[in-house]
Amino acid sequence: MEENITATADEQAVEAVVPVATEETLPPKKKRKPINQQKLQDNLWGWTFCVPLLFGTILFVYVALVMALLLSFTNYSSFAGNVWDYLGKMFGGNDAVFKFDGQYDPLHWYRLVFTNETYSTAVTQEEHVAINEMGAYLFNTVFYMIGIPIGMILSMFFAVCMSRDIKGGNVFRVLYYIPCVASTISIVYTFRIMFSTAGVFNQMFGSQTPWIQLPDTGALRWGDGDPFWRQGLINKLVIIIMSVWKGLGGTIILYVAGLSGVNAATKEAAQIDGANGWTIFWKVTMPDLYPTIFYNIVTSVIGGMQIYAEPELFFATTTSGGPNVCTSGYVSLIWWYGIKGGGSGAGRASQGAAYGMVLAVIIFFMTLFQFWLDSRKKD
Repeated sequence: MEENITATADEQAVEAVVPVATEETLPPKKKRKPINQQKLQDNLWGWTFCVPLLFGTILFVYVALVMALLLSFTNYSSFAGNVWDYLGKMFGGNDAVFKFDGQYDPLHWYRLVFTNETYSTAVTQEEHVAINEMGAYLFNTVFYMIGIPIGMILSMFFAVCMSRDIKGGNVFRVLYYIPCVASTISIVYTFRIMFSTAGVFNQMFGSQTPWIQLPDTGALRWGDGDPFWRQGLINKLVIIIMSVWKGLGGTIILYVAGLSGVNAATKEAAQIDGANGWTIFWKVTMPDLYPTIFYNIVTSVIGGMQIYAEPELFFATTTSGGPNVCTSGYVSLIWWYGIKGGGSGAGRASQGAAYGMVLAVIIFFMTLFQFWLDSRKKD
């Protein structure tokens, strides 16, 4: 009895210190917000348009990249049948897919990429000089990238002109952007006519320069024993001119958009302090425009390393139907070996995949280097 009285006294003491929670003392429950039907509908429509893009990116970029990487270690060709069955054999432990001439050699194609040789084009067979195939086509690709800084400077100049308050500025923006809309094939054949022997350029200068003839015809040879880098030099210059003209409009639009975001108050302050137009451009406009410039450089380098259609459409292939060593870019090797099998008629997708993986690594490290330079600039 005494224990019960003591327990009751303790409970009353606790209740005096900590009051018992009641409905009045409990915090009100949060009410669920009503679903915004308009926002829900907008999200559904957004995902409806995004899902096909996401599906296509996953299937044709990431899945294709993994498949190409796996195939680059095998001897797969068009004679091997279904690629999925072939990959099943590879994961099933079948070592035959990694054998070349009876030997287990998963790195066979990668060694060939760096050691395979081709011949520089010349008039006679005796003048042919063996050169590294990968180096020759990479040289052409990098040479075409000379047009990137040229296009950047020209597009910056035109963008600054168009950003000023002048009559007809929008008309010029449309005119400069038209080449970006036109098809590559139509542009290539227009330039072929312009740079032909009887074309407008030769008519203007009263010359008969064979701009689009290949060195193996003897027309563009500078002399006997020419080094490789001088063969087809004029041909490559024509491609650069066409590429700069074709890509100018898109870059101009980006620069015009970037110039519209430049801080006007900072420019006015610089003018009040007595800065001239050139100083304002370098000290105020360029720093604000840097993100646009960096984006253009990165995307231009990635696109330039993948140049393919322009040289192949502009100039004829070799007698074997393959890419021309004087004008074709590195991507042409992926097509030549992956689809045409190097002239054998049976596409060797595994060899083409190896060439593609090497190009992907080169582009990756070039892009990484650009971002590293960007981070150093910010620091």
